[in-house]
Amino acid sequence: MDSVQEQPSVKSQETASNLEEKPNSSIKEMVISTVVLILFTGASNSSFPLLTQYIHSCYWEVYSNGTISTNNQSPCRANVSDEASGVEVRVQQSTSFVILKICLCLLVPSVFVNMFVGSYSDHIGRKALFLLPMLGCTCKYVGCLLVIKFHLNLNFLLIGILLEGFSGSTFAFILANMAHAADVTKTHSARTLAIVITDCSLYIASALGQIMTGFLIQKLDYFYASVIHTTIILLAIAIVIFGLTETVKEREVKELSPVVHFKKVFGFYFNKSRDNKRSILLVYVIIFALLSIGLSGKYTIEILYQLGRPFCWNPVKIGYYGAYSTVFMTICGLLAIKLGSKCVRVEILAVAGMLLQMGSLILEGLARTDAMLYSVPLVASISSVAVPVTRSVFSRMAESHEQGAIFSSMATVDTLCAFIGSSTFASLYRATVGTMRGMAFLVLAAIAFIVAILKMLVIVKLPRQPDYEPLQPPPEAQKDLDQVQYGTLRKGENNTPC
Repeated sequence: MDSVQEQPSVKSQETASNLEEKPNSSIKEMVISTVVLILFTGASNSSFPLLTQYIHSCYWEVYSNGTISTNNQSPCRANVSDEASGVEVRVQQSTSFVILKICLCLLVPSVFVNMFVGSYSDHIGRKALFLLPMLGCTCKYVGCLLVIKFHLNLNFLLIGILLEGFSGSTFAFILANMAHAADVTKTHSARTLAIVITDCSLYIASALGQIMTGFLIQKLDYFYASVIHTTIILLAIAIVIFGLTETVKEREVKELSPVVHFKKVFGFYFNKSRDNKRSILLVYVIIFALLSIGLSGKYTIEILYQLGRPFCWNPVKIGYYGAYSTVFMTICGLLAIKLGSKCVRVEILAVAGMLLQMGSLILEGLARTDAMLYSVPLVASISSVAVPVTRSVFSRMAESHEQGAIFSSMATVDTLCAFIGSSTFASLYRATVGTMRGMAFLVLAAIAFIVAILKMLVIVKLPRQPDYEPLQPPPEAQKDLDQVQYGTLRKGENNTPC
């Protein structure tokens, strides 16, 4: 009888009952999850530059009949004849085609997986959400090891890539980190800071991974680089299993039907009862989609661009550039949010960042010297603020027990748009590498400009709507957010230090 009486209050009290309250251990949990994030992201994100350079070197061996060495220098510097230039174009085209197939095998399954895993994690727990993509990435590296060791056909790489795709890939891992950060923080301001820290940790881990990958390829070879990355991922898995505390208390799936979880994930955008929140989310999901297309498109072609003429960079140089670019823009983004948000809304900083991103992409597309390429991150500077600001808005729109679902919707959009961006720009680069190889970056600059325009429309239009309080915090966090505004000021207020 008691259980029957308690049943109606389960949903209304799910926020309090389903998530464990750990005020004394929240810092510890954030430290552990950040260590796991750095280990896994550093090793996982290194797979793309490693595979790109390995595939590129394989095609150099094929098209040059093994006459051009790729061990100690970039092959396009080994011979500057017209014949070598033609070979280099063919290598770039063939490599980009294999990368396109890799993107298809990785991202298409991930789109469907990420539609549901976040919502299920609100019931079965966050540990499972951490472990699934980590096991998938391990399968990918095992496939790489076999192909490299036994010189198998490059198409065998796709088996491991498919397995990672069905695990949700790094998109599911980021989803797990964001949901975990939301679980262990109690106020909106703390949640925003946790999300920004998580995003910055992603960038730092990526930078460390790129430096390490460059040295490992140069000093050892592709096989031992893959072995070391696999070992790091296994270490991260051990930390999750034995060190990370489960933040979901009641681990029981009350509804197994994927249709229910699909509605839960995407109900944010179509539920009329949410009124003003729904329109805000629809605008922001378009912005997030364009950001994802642009970032994935650039990531897909940038290393190929650096490997080819006129740069002809080797693995170490590519690693140095990736680390320098990532760390510099991360630091600039953190300083912008910390200092700039005291004077202006972070949405304005995001607009400025996207305009700078547009300029940097134009510069990169027209670059002809190393100096021009190294100046690209200097121009981009605060462009990294756009993504964490957008993630923060999404998180604040959902209740505590909906964090897995809202981040699952973001992961699905991110994965789908990464597929669109990667496939589109890999194809565009392949089509234009022989004529104007920087064309793809100019198209990316146009996307950055569109994002900036949309963000400006959000700033101008949305505050004029009635009852616009998308980032309104709970009472305990109001004092915090009045000092450092991450959202929109309420009508008639202007509490910024400036």
